[in-house]
Amino acid sequence: MGEIYSERALNEEPVVPAPPAASHPEPELAPLASPGPVIYSGTKPGSSPQHEFVRQALAARNKPVVRRKVSPFNIMLMLIGAAVAIVLYIGNVLAVQQLLKEVADRQAKLQQILNDQEMLKAQINRMSSLERIRKMAEDDLGLHNPKEPPQWIQVDGDKVRDIQQELTTHQPGGSKTR
Repeated sequence: MGEIYSERALNEEPVVPAPPAASHPEPELAPLASPGPVIYSGTKPGSSPQHEFVRQALAARNKPVVRRKVSPFNIMLMLIGAAVAIVLYIGNVLAVQQLLKEVADRQAKLQQILNDQEMLKAQINRMSSLERIRKMAEDDLGLHNPKEPPQWIQVDGDKVRDIQQELTTHQPGGSKTR
């Protein structure tokens, strides 16, 4: 009688249970160790496509999660890279601040030069005023504006030639020059 049951169990297709509902926790099943004949509860797992899918799903689900270890060398390499990046960033910030300071200094110097230039222009205008020049001419040089209008002087051309001849004859070289 036991032979009949064992023969029937070997020839029957296994019944695959329906997937459990989300509210019930799944029991952890041990992965199948070997694809050979295993009799459990009077049934042998067959090689049907449905049974193969369930076996792979159980094997994948029960696979332990392997975490990759980060080596100390990689950690040090990342820290050195971060330190270099920070140093470069801080150097860039310092360079920009130095350039901004130089720009501000040069703008202040330019403003000072422009102010000096405006003061010199004002001084030129003050010193070239007509009243100042008239006062200096009267006080220092003794020049005064004439009280009468100017008169035209008539010059005789013959008289000018006579004077030129006299001058040339009285010069030490005796030569004529114009």
